[in-house]
Amino acid sequence: MLNYLKAALLAVIPLLWSAPLAEAGRRIALVLGNSDYENASFLPNAERDARDIAAALRSIGFEVHDGYNLGRRDTLRLAQRVTGQLQQDDTALFYYSGHGVQLGAENFVLPVDVAGSDEQELKSASVSLQAILREMELRAGRNIIVLDACRNNPFQSRMAARSLGGAARGLARVDAGVGSYIAFSTQPGNVALDGSGRNSPFTAALLRHLPRNEDLHAMMRRVRADVVAETGGSQVPWENSSLIDEVFLAARGQAAPDPAGAAVQAVPSGQIQPRAQQFGYRVSGLDPNGDGFLALRDGTTSGARRLAKMVEGTRLAVLAQRGRWLQVRTETGLEGWAHSNWIRKDAAASAAAPVAQNQCDALWFQRNSIFARRGYCFQSARGQAAFSNAGCIPGMRAGEVPLSAAEREEVSRLKAQEQLLGCR
Repeated sequence: MLNYLKAALLAVIPLLWSAPLAEAGRRIALVLGNSDYENASFLPNAERDARDIAAALRSIGFEVHDGYNLGRRDTLRLAQRVTGQLQQDDTALFYYSGHGVQLGAENFVLPVDVAGSDEQELKSASVSLQAILREMELRAGRNIIVLDACRNNPFQSRMAARSLGGAARGLARVDAGVGSYIAFSTQPGNVALDGSGRNSPFTAALLRHLPRNEDLHAMMRRVRADVVAETGGSQVPWENSSLIDEVFLAARGQAAPDPAGAAVQAVPSGQIQPRAQQFGYRVSGLDPNGDGFLALRDGTTSGARRLAKMVEGTRLAVLAQRGRWLQVRTETGLEGWAHSNWIRKDAAASAAAPVAQNQCDALWFQRNSIFARRGYCFQSARGQAAFSNAGCIPGMRAGEVPLSAAEREEVSRLKAQEQLLGCR
């Protein structure tokens, strides 16, 4: 009898050990990012935040459904398609970056075609956050909402002028049902920062820690600490959780990417992502009548502390990119930031490993899409094949296209990538 019980226990133990692996089901994410509003202020980082999060989630095994700069109809259509396929064993995640407002006791995410001058008009033109959460909770067993949408209400002054006062500062507290987790980029009633770099402070911290294979609550504590430190305590990410079990965003048993490399891994496919050990770039094009070196600095400004002088021909590995600045490593092991104007793809390295043409094509299309949106009429056969020229403004030269400061910065960044990759 004793031997029988022992055998039975030995048979059950492996099943108990494997149970957490089986409970995860599918991991499905809905990611939305809105920057280019028709009737509200442009948000330089929101679309980039969402694209980077989508890439990071795919890298840890999520099935991602993403949309950028969508109007209300397309937003609702995408949300319904995603929530409609959820099942009880699934983990569902909704990430939104863009304008969001609190109207009464309810929160709304703003599609790019939102318009209105009073509370009721705004509600009719927006998408209810609580409605999305409700649809998720009806179907999936575990639900995660992450909102980097606490920027100021862009319609506040218009509504105040009409003495309505229906919209409050920031977003309201949202109660999570059992099995749900909600994270805001800042505490209820406060306004978060859009950020001056590539990403907002909250999303930048999230991208750093998302690849860690650890419980969601532990990860968010790290994110909160980073944001508080970066903003001097003015922004404190907030969460509300009714999760019963631990939730790991990376699949159990899956080797999560090294967190130290998360900033490079999370950028969209159009970005440069060379391996750190490959010294495929050189310092090139220095003015022979100038200083004769490129400064390696500890930051991304010309005033940052100089770490070393890099002469013409110094071989480099590119680790990351921030605007026109590149984080590089020299063959001697020094790491720092240098301006991309004087860094080129090494010819020998290019011959050994030629740049994929589709990467250059993607950068070209992304850059020219900005001009197409602003009414530029393309003259080349390639441009006319890629863009319809419908509704373009005849006679407007490329230098006359009315780009915003953020768009000019993005065009400059894309050109720098094309130059580094040797695109033609």
